[in-house]
Amino acid sequence: MNQKGFTFIETVVGSAVFMVVALSAYQAFSVLMNATLVSREKVAATELANERFEIIRNLPYVDVGILGGLPVGKLTRNQTLTRDNYSFNVITTIRSIDDSFDGTIDGSSPDTSPADYKLADLDITCSNCKNFSPLSFTTLVAPHALETASTNGALFIHVFDHGNPTPSPVPGASVHIVNTQTNPDTIIDETTDNDGYVKIVDAPPGTAAYNITATKAGYSTEQTYPAGGAAGPTPLKPDSNVVIQIVTQISFTIDKLSSVAASSVDASCAALPNIGFSLTGTKFIGTGILKYPAHSFTTSAAGNITIPGIEWDTYSTLLTSASYDLAGTNPLPSFAINPNETKNLQLVVVPHVNGAILVSVKDSSNVAIDGATVRLQKGAFDQTKTTGSGSCSTPGQVFWNGLASGTYTLTVSKAGYTTYTNNALNISSAWQNQTIILNP
Repeated sequence: MNQKGFTFIETVVGSAVFMVVALSAYQAFSVLMNATLVSREKVAATELANERFEIIRNLPYVDVGILGGLPVGKLTRNQTLTRDNYSFNVITTIRSIDDSFDGTIDGSSPDTSPADYKLADLDITCSNCKNFSPLSFTTLVAPHALETASTNGALFIHVFDHGNPTPSPVPGASVHIVNTQTNPDTIIDETTDNDGYVKIVDAPPGTAAYNITATKAGYSTEQTYPAGGAAGPTPLKPDSNVVIQIVTQISFTIDKLSSVAASSVDASCAALPNIGFSLTGTKFIGTGILKYPAHSFTTSAAGNITIPGIEWDTYSTLLTSASYDLAGTNPLPSFAINPNETKNLQLVVVPHVNGAILVSVKDSSNVAIDGATVRLQKGAFDQTKTTGSGSCSTPGQVFWNGLASGTYTLTVSKAGYTTYTNNALNISSAWQNQTIILNP
């Protein structure tokens, strides 16, 4: 008797084939639904942009601007609007455009009416969309009447990097501008173009009226300062002026931030934990006012610490732990940090003993000089040490402690360099550092 039916293997194979076909169909359906959803999100955003542009086009030309911005108008810069159950964030930017057709304000024959028309830009993002890519829409708005001579000026802001070997523009930098002399206050947040510029045409005139800050994620910050503010009565980069029918140009130098990987060790180069030290920069923002004054840090139980967000500059380091003295550093106690660099800093630390002196020897380019002889004399005391030697070497440095107080003669020499002599070096109970520059 013949029995007809499916064997177990046939059933398994048939089920597998069915699953493959079903899964493929499901994936195709899922892709189609996602594409439909993305299209629906973009359609809703586009309709919202058209709606906002219609509002802009129907405003009187003088009102096409941002509340508290430039040009001044009745539009809100940042709005959250809901359309088709999607929550869209809309950033509106209005800029006066100086068209080259009739000359520009910074041209050879300055245009006295530089605000030829306005550019409206909408940047739209979505907070509750699944696959929404930010969208940008632009349109131009022109006045109905002829231009008249402007009673305002222009502010051109240029942002570039520190440069290696030469400076270059920084596109996409954030520029924050505040003018409290207008009513209401003018507050502008802009982004530099591909040439590193933000160009504000038709800006109200004012003396030291515009406080400007330039930065970018992962970069340093530079800004202007009001007189009497954080930079004191005479800031090196004061708040900017704007003059009627004149272009005011101001530049800012920013660059990628760096970090310092510091470690504290004893005289035999073994890790020494929980040592306090400070870093102090050399850039000034005003007369006698440092941009990066002394900041204190402490190494960990493993004798190390990483300090992020350090701006390129020349820094000096000192110990802040009263129970210890600094017997040397690698590199020199005064060292440069370049943009986008991780600088290793080793602090050689010994227990505090009165009469301690660290002598650092370098050339005019701040390069440590190893192999220099450093002689210290006072009466019967006469010792000579060589820079860059020792069990835990510190480039260009020698160290003494336990010296008797009094006046010593310090002599530093090396073949090929002029000899340095100081016959009146005062040694007291406090630790001190003597930096000697040898010239060829």
